[in-house]
Amino acid sequence: MKSTRVFLLAASFALLGGFFSANEARAYTPDPWERQVVAATLILEASSDGEQGMRAVMAVIVNRANGNPRHIYREVRRPWQFSSLNTATTRHNPRGFADHVRRASRDRNWRLALAIVDDGYAGRLVDITGGATHFSLVSENTAWMRQMRQTTVIGSHKFFAAR
Repeated sequence: MKSTRVFLLAASFALLGGFFSANEARAYTPDPWERQVVAATLILEASSDGEQGMRAVMAVIVNRANGNPRHIYREVRRPWQFSSLNTATTRHNPRGFADHVRRASRDRNWRLALAIVDDGYAGRLVDITGGATHFSLVSENTAWMRQMRQTTVIGSHKFFAAR
């Protein structure tokens, strides 16, 4: 009898997806600063590629977060992941992300970037990268690229996923 209850409890836990269901994860709303830092990432990495380029970078971020909106900001803050943020993520700038957000917020695509971020957090973003978790300028060829497969090219960036 006791083993049946334990089994039912474990099965219920598994069916509910652990502590958080997919719907609970989707319901996550970032605080305004998180939202702005992620939008700054899109602007500083791909504003010159327009909406498609920024959507592609957001897709990479969401893919790295395994689709969990609670992990999006964490992925952006990881050191050496987005070259435009390296001074903030590696603590070489005592002001953190403030200068990046200030500079990005002056870009003509700022409002669009915020809307794309909202789509990413809400689970409405269509992945146009083919599941990419990495990207680089088309003109770059680095060692890590040899261990991945290229999924697409969007604007001035090529996108990669694990083989």
